[in-house]
Amino acid sequence: MTESPIPSASEAKSQPTLAALISGSEASDDVVRTAETLARALGLAWEAIFVETPETDLGGSAGSHASDALDYAARHGGTVATVAAATIAGGIGEHLQTSPAAHLVMEAQPARRWRDRLRKSAAEELSARNGDLLLHIVPVAPIQAQPAPSSRTSARTPAMHYAIAAASTGAILLIAELLHLFIPARSLDLLFLMPVIGIAARYGLRPALFGAVLSVLAYNFFLLAPTFRFDPAAPQNLVMAVVLFGVATYVSMVTGQVRGRLTLSDRSARENASLAALAQRLTRDGDWESTAATLSEHVHGLLDLNAAVFRERNGTLVISGAAPREPVLGPVDRAALEWCHGHAEEAGAGTTRISSSDWQFHPLSTSLGQLAVLGIARDDGAEPIRPDQRVLLSTIIAQASLAHERLRLEDEMRSRRA
Repeated sequence: MTESPIPSASEAKSQPTLAALISGSEASDDVVRTAETLARALGLAWEAIFVETPETDLGGSAGSHASDALDYAARHGGTVATVAAATIAGGIGEHLQTSPAAHLVMEAQPARRWRDRLRKSAAEELSARNGDLLLHIVPVAPIQAQPAPSSRTSARTPAMHYAIAAASTGAILLIAELLHLFIPARSLDLLFLMPVIGIAARYGLRPALFGAVLSVLAYNFFLLAPTFRFDPAAPQNLVMAVVLFGVATYVSMVTGQVRGRLTLSDRSARENASLAALAQRLTRDGDWESTAATLSEHVHGLLDLNAAVFRERNGTLVISGAAPREPVLGPVDRAALEWCHGHAEEAGAGTTRISSSDWQFHPLSTSLGQLAVLGIARDDGAEPIRPDQRVLLSTIIAQASLAHERLRLEDEMRSRRA
């Protein structure tokens, strides 16, 4: 009988893995299930990766689908990661540079819009960046498109922004009238670029276009000869209108993208720093009570929730840790807790199981089975977690589940030695 050598750390790190790309669509659940099946068949470790872009709506269905997929991956032996990036292909490409994978499972992309055809798709860009990466495309059933919300209700621009655009145009017109005493009128049209660019960068496209219209009218009526008369067919007037409209559109698009990326980057940096601190503290904790206390304090501090961790001891669910204080559960809360622990499913407020409870309970389970339960609640009795916080909570639960799995394995090792 020959013994196989134990792989070194560098060899273990170079072993192939499998990654599943979660987009937040309705096919996210199919992607993680396919990744789990494929990883088991190939004997590989696997990871579920959610890439958040400035266009991702965490408060809508995308956040809910991504959270469910991350929960499933954490409960079935996969690790989870969230990445913030400008594009999905860019985010997954950067992540694969630090955590290489031999296989990537992703969903088939929907029909692309005409403006998206000018650039590579996510699959084409990933293939170009990672030549050795094997892509596994999960077919997606056609989904009936939902009607887009009306622009009147979805993007309502405050009247103050239009007033500021009008005031800025009036101020520039006053400056132009003063300069007109010394400079020909044909050289003053560039002044009206200033309010249009400023309004587009600060308040968006609609106020900028409103300011552009006012600028064209003011220049035509007050400065363009003959003065105090409108001449819509004047060539200089038409050129000025085209230039101002183009500048307003371009500046608003660029600044909107930059503003969205900065907001996403700042929030992602704060969340990643918090998750890294949690992982470091959970690594140092060596018993169930300190691990539960760390998890409860982190959830309480990050999400401003009442948090408690329960585990089974001698056939009874007891509190292992809580923050800011130990809760007093009523009969309905206790029933939701028992259901969550017995079925390894969410229960309580905001779920489909025993929703009359004031608490919401999440199972901390891995491939070893049910390990503990995390309970969260608000003092005012409102739904504990907002839709845009579900992905963050799922990542915290995945980290906590792995920490409790380590405690379970350590207990089993101690019992075998004893």
